[in-house]
Amino acid sequence: MRFLGPIAGTGADPGIPGIGAADLGEVVQLPDGRLVAIFGDCFAGDKIGGPEGDHYRSVAVPITGLDRHSRPIFGTPFNKPGGPLRPNVLFPPPPQALGLEPDMNTLPAGSIVTDGRAYVLVVGTRALEPHAGSWLVEVSDDPAAGWQAVAGSWRPAAGAPTQISGFQATDGMVYIVADSFNRSQGITMYRADPARVTDRSGWQPWTGSRWGAPGRVAAPVSPPGSSYGELSFREVDGRPVLVAFDSTPGVYEVQVRVADTPTKIFRSHEPIIAAQQGIEAAPNYLRQPYGGYILPGSTLDNLRILVSQWNTGADEEGVPFGAPYNTHEIVVNARPAGDQLDGTAGVPHSAR
Repeated sequence: MRFLGPIAGTGADPGIPGIGAADLGEVVQLPDGRLVAIFGDCFAGDKIGGPEGDHYRSVAVPITGLDRHSRPIFGTPFNKPGGPLRPNVLFPPPPQALGLEPDMNTLPAGSIVTDGRAYVLVVGTRALEPHAGSWLVEVSDDPAAGWQAVAGSWRPAAGAPTQISGFQATDGMVYIVADSFNRSQGITMYRADPARVTDRSGWQPWTGSRWGAPGRVAAPVSPPGSSYGELSFREVDGRPVLVAFDSTPGVYEVQVRVADTPTKIFRSHEPIIAAQQGIEAAPNYLRQPYGGYILPGSTLDNLRILVSQWNTGADEEGVPFGAPYNTHEIVVNARPAGDQLDGTAGVPHSAR
């Protein structure tokens, strides 16, 4: 495992032009082949806060190349700061969301990649709760124009999962993991026809033993009593790989899991812990980590992950520090021991 340091936000050099504090940064490919990183709340200064005119409520940033350590080099952001009705915002909200929360934050909540297309789930939030619901946008070649909501995709906060990630597998189907944006739920799984992936009412839930009819309740695939946050579910070297932030109280770690089939992602072997805050002397220590997004082009031997960090502490007068607030690149060897996934093969729980 290798920590390559912050690539965006506090302490990043050179970081993102004009943005000194950033998190998330999931990378998606535009239809024309360019790569962009999608960041959440960003600020012109090197910490959270400052004038509203310096606050980006999500922003797409082009990746113009890689440095000698294979870290992304960022170009000028496509979008401008400001609220949901300002010009050049990345995620213009649909009317249903605006009716519930006119001054919402519009934040990315995971993506689905299919053969030639990518979709991002967006949540309308206040205080990081998805009060204004969620909707899907299709990634286009013009992030500066804003990615509009897919018609009919909006759902109220309690009407559908508010955080997702998925991929189209070699069998042609799309496999999706899901939880809640506020990190209060375990992970469930769905299967969808790629032609209907934006219709969440048509997703087939995994019931624990088979794929159920759309509309049925999905069974958690994560352990009982656990809760999760940010998700990244991709096929890497022909195998499903899940990077997930385990938000269970007392855990708080970014995990990497590899399996031979999607539904076995929690049953194949022990996770690799890419980042944790419990053991300061460990090589995978990162205070207050979250996120965890697989970079395109990763392999099992060289799995490149973007992990965020946010110091939520405050000084003696209760003023939040607001920093560090950034995104790090971490490289993990995720190839299972013996390269055999038979349900019993294991990899060390500690850093590899």
